[in-house]
Amino acid sequence: MKLNNINRKLVWITGASSGIGKELCYKFSEEGWNIALTARRKSELEKISKMLNNKNLVCSADVKSKSEVKLAFEELFSTFNKIDLAILNAGTYQSVDCKKIDSETFKHHMEVNYLGVIHSLEQIIPKMISQRIGHIIIITSPSGWRGLPKAAAYGPTKAALKNLAQSLRYDLEPLGIKVQLFCPSFVETESTPKGEHSLPGIISANKAANLIYNSLNSNSFENFIPNNYLIWALYFLKFLPENISYKLIKWRTGY
Repeated sequence: MKLNNINRKLVWITGASSGIGKELCYKFSEEGWNIALTARRKSELEKISKMLNNKNLVCSADVKSKSEVKLAFEELFSTFNKIDLAILNAGTYQSVDCKKIDSETFKHHMEVNYLGVIHSLEQIIPKMISQRIGHIIIITSPSGWRGLPKAAAYGPTKAALKNLAQSLRYDLEPLGIKVQLFCPSFVETESTPKGEHSLPGIISANKAANLIYNSLNSNSFENFIPNNYLIWALYFLKFLPENISYKLIKWRTGY
């Protein structure tokens, strides 16, 4: 249902300049939300902003930087004076050949994918507590369930986010703040690895964004995007003996 001017809500989307984040901006705008867009590439955000309906705000920031995120959120809050929903989607992916470990690659993934969420939460949580209501969505990945080929730097950051979100619920949900994970399977984006191995069931960023929006009222803590047999099969692999799941993943990905 589209929102009217009286009950129009605000969503803050990080990683809004491309991929799922970009498509989420279009979807939320279509449905009548006001939007605050955050990413590093201000020029890309401004292009997206021109395509949106309703009120929107470009507040560019590199989520690796605590000070930049703080400034972006202060601009957001001074403009809208509230935040209804935060979708913490900013992330990076770089394939890793474990025969050639580079600690800087691992550090970069942790700074963007994990600490970037922490920097955002540091700003969001006090405001939502004062409002006594709010909704936080953290975007994760099946790579956080178990190690996958080429994802040695990326996967651990997504596993850390699930652990973080589980802890957040204990403190925040009694205060009226809903905390959820949304876990897209393989999605076609700028950072999707090309030609390294098979990506079964890959979907477009547009489809992922629509599925996320349509699941906003879900009461599940962890939500699979899409909710089909492929992602459930990958989920249950973590319960199998390691040697069996290892061989199945090698077979299914062709790695």
